[in-house]
Amino acid sequence: MKKKSSRLFRKYFVAFMAILLGSFAFLGTAMLALSGQFWIKDRLAPLEAGAKQAAAAITGLYVPGYEGDRLEALVGVLAAREAALDAEALLFDARGRVAACAEMTPEGALCERHSAMRAPPNIYSVALFGPLALAGAFDGLFDRRMLVAAEPFFIGGGAAGFVLVAQPFFSDHLILYLGGIFRLFLLSGAAALALAFLVVYFISYRLVRPLGDMARATRQYALGNFGYRVQAKGDNELCQLADAFNSMAIGLATLEGSRRSFVANVSHELKTPMTTIGGFIDGMLDGTIPAAQHKKYLALVSEEVKRLSRLVTSMLNLSKIEDGELQLNVKPFDVNELLFTTILRFEQIIGRKQLELLGLDALEPVVLPGDRDMLTQVFYNLIDNAVKFTPPGGRLEFSAVADKENYTFTLRNTGAGIPSEELSRIFERFYKTDKSRSFDVKGAGLGLYLAKTIVTMHGGAISADSDGESFAQFRVELPVG
Repeated sequence: MKKKSSRLFRKYFVAFMAILLGSFAFLGTAMLALSGQFWIKDRLAPLEAGAKQAAAAITGLYVPGYEGDRLEALVGVLAAREAALDAEALLFDARGRVAACAEMTPEGALCERHSAMRAPPNIYSVALFGPLALAGAFDGLFDRRMLVAAEPFFIGGGAAGFVLVAQPFFSDHLILYLGGIFRLFLLSGAAALALAFLVVYFISYRLVRPLGDMARATRQYALGNFGYRVQAKGDNELCQLADAFNSMAIGLATLEGSRRSFVANVSHELKTPMTTIGGFIDGMLDGTIPAAQHKKYLALVSEEVKRLSRLVTSMLNLSKIEDGELQLNVKPFDVNELLFTTILRFEQIIGRKQLELLGLDALEPVVLPGDRDMLTQVFYNLIDNAVKFTPPGGRLEFSAVADKENYTFTLRNTGAGIPSEELSRIFERFYKTDKSRSFDVKGAGLGLYLAKTIVTMHGGAISADSDGESFAQFRVELPVG
């Protein structure tokens, strides 16, 4: 499992780092692209200013068929722009042809390269009527990518041509500029990645560690060690999962303790009556018990058989409840008549312990819908507990009242009561308050659990109360309608 956890850690770590590297690559590409655009705008600004100055100067010099001093001045304007801007300056006429360049001869002849140049229609149609600033090859006007600024000049109110200033796009300035930005980005990116590496490593470890801890906890639980706890701090989903895992471990530990207690109790409950039955029957068979005493001992055997039957019935009902197979057979009946009949089944033990019964004379008929057999088991378990834990000469108080909505039955008995720390657990399955078995020698810890389950299935509620010293009280509420 350690290898699996390591693989999961590597997957998290690699995924995070891949996202970071991709983000840095995108950021670097975007930064270079934006820097290039900024550089273009920055380089075009002086070209635009130079073209505008040249156009203003040429407006007073340009005359078709110029010569002499006027030609020399015009060429000087173009040459001055080239020298100042380290760019190529050209004069185009209204038809898009080169009319003048800095390399013109004194006779007005263009150089070989410029004499063949023609401005594309989409360029001179725009440059004749307004300034132009672009980057590109311009449909073969130049043999490489250029930065171009153009400014028209006007004679007699009409566009006579335009001045075009061009500079190579890729230059040593651009390489140095972008190279500096790229180096700065690499240095800052390397520092950021180093910090991100540590942060991602820590976060990935924090994410995976609780999962590995849970895997170890699962192995411990499989071995029966429910004391292992997952360590997680915080309030995120993984910490909540770890808390739920620990809560599950506590529940499993409680259930395992209850199961062991149940096995011990059931083993004792099965062993004791079976030993008694076997001993009595063997005694009757081998003559140890005389024939005159057979009826007495057969009656004791019958009691033990009934005891076994009740235990098996409780266990079967528990199994049906957990499997969802227990269905209620609801019919209207007199619940107080059922209560009184159930009390009569304890007449002998009540008489032997000389218990005082109060409140039975106030019972009146109350008809409600319910499963008579199931509710019989509820009353039987509650009365059996009360009689069992009430000391000789003690008192049982019964109360049964009904209104338009609920029937409320209360049973209160004197005695040691129930410790406060156990009140919240007495309705758990397999739980026994009398762990020493000094009083509860016949219980398996199922009676109150079944009682609560049956009452809940009827839509009612059951609760217990005690001061832990002098009394215990159980209260059952059932819907009347």
